[in-house]
Amino acid sequence: MRLWLAAAILLALFALVVALQRRGSLEPAPREPAPALPPGWGSVVLGAPSGAQAPVPDLPAPAPAPAPEPVPQPPAAREFELTVSPGQTLSAICKEHYGTASVALVEALARFNRLASADSVRAGQKLRLPPLETLQKP
Repeated sequence: MRLWLAAAILLALFALVVALQRRGSLEPAPREPAPALPPGWGSVVLGAPSGAQAPVPDLPAPAPAPAPEPVPQPPAAREFELTVSPGQTLSAICKEHYGTASVALVEALARFNRLASADSVRAGQKLRLPPLETLQKP
């Protein structure tokens, strides 16, 4: 109980001092000048800007960054020949080789191999599979 009473009194005194300072009735005490320090020593005052400039160290200039190495180009896609296995369809071959089995791609591959239709492939037949860019040309 006594501890609470002491804390309340201190808080009230602090609030009174702050209020008097704001009204200007209570002036803060003047600061004493800092004592002289030996050469090479300095002092720091917390809460007030010093106005001093930060020293600039004598560092050597950074070395220029090396030029980036050229990115190697992937090898050009080449045409190769595939022998059709039993049960394979032209759309399955397109999906496996090109990653897509769109109707336009399947028909372009059939035209490239001079097939009558996309359904006319048979086991053992040899198909030429060109790069995808070749089949997608307008």
